[in-house]
Amino acid sequence: MSASRRLARAFAVEGVAVAVIFVGMVVFFSLASPFFLTGGNIANLLVETVIIALLAAGMAFVLVVGGIDLSVGSVTGLSAATTMWALMAGLPLPVGLLVGIGTGLVAGVVNGAVIALLGVNDFIVTLAMLSVGAGLLQVVTSDVQLTGVQSDAFAWLTQGSVLGVPAPVLIAVVVVLVLEFVLVATPFGRSAYAAGIGPRAAELAGVPVRRVRFGVYVLSGACAGGAGVLLASKLNSVQSGLGSGYELTAIAAAVLGGISLAGGRGSVWRAVLGAVFLGTLSQGLQLLGVDPLWFTIVTGLSIVAAVALDRVVGRVALSRLLGADRPADGPPGPSAPVRGPAPENEDPRPVQPLAGSAREARTS
Repeated sequence: MSASRRLARAFAVEGVAVAVIFVGMVVFFSLASPFFLTGGNIANLLVETVIIALLAAGMAFVLVVGGIDLSVGSVTGLSAATTMWALMAGLPLPVGLLVGIGTGLVAGVVNGAVIALLGVNDFIVTLAMLSVGAGLLQVVTSDVQLTGVQSDAFAWLTQGSVLGVPAPVLIAVVVVLVLEFVLVATPFGRSAYAAGIGPRAAELAGVPVRRVRFGVYVLSGACAGGAGVLLASKLNSVQSGLGSGYELTAIAAAVLGGISLAGGRGSVWRAVLGAVFLGTLSQGLQLLGVDPLWFTIVTGLSIVAAVALDRVVGRVALSRLLGADRPADGPPGPSAPVRGPAPENEDPRPVQPLAGSAREARTS
């Protein structure tokens, strides 16, 4: 196989161009700032990425079935608030963590029940949940100042480490591995792919599409609850508006990772890589001293450019591969019949098939 053909085959795989752009971005920031490729900065980058990575992991399930969850940002903020409220009320740490994760679970159950059981459009339902979560957070924080939890164990969740590895990174790795296993190696995950590819056909094949759709929104809500717990531990303070915009960042990370918005394609680890891509971009811009007001604009343009370039490069590489498979003297196709003298006693006139025979051939 020639070098150009191997290169074309590599770039024909979706996501390779985004990975190349990511490596180029790391090289650029490393040359532009001596502080970028240091152990402390890499650890800080991973810690900052954990919350978006968790949200993107949950979002991966929703996108695979062809849905969308716009509520994860406000649910994350609300989960952070309930966690802080529980700990400030003197409840034990495990109970406080369960309260935070349970808040996300409840939101996911409501989303999933209304979408899967009542058949309401997922965009409308999750948009409504976004408003409900943001409103509840505003109500809670207007009366009580949620800050100042004195708990070393609670702070350890985002500030501790195990053998030099930040604790939140370890937590995220475990969660992502479990979710990836669920998506690719369990009947539930395979049903999610089938439901995303064709819900009607999947239903006819015996896939419990409604149950699967309900389950993915519950998973997404649980991930938002976990992200809220980590966010509360990191900030030790909750204000109105916390988590706003996280839902769009999580969707952007999933799309960067190659998850199709049409459903049926994607994986959890690719969504997490998309989150790392966004975190690296944000960290690099900070080190270069770019005004934070430009971060959102630069991030949006980068997402569009990276995804568009990945699609174009993949399409060109695929066309080159298909072109290389064609014979040099013409387009691919069935071999032309070899003409020769007609056998003796054979009628040279073409035989017209009977209408009934043709119909049988089409249906056979």
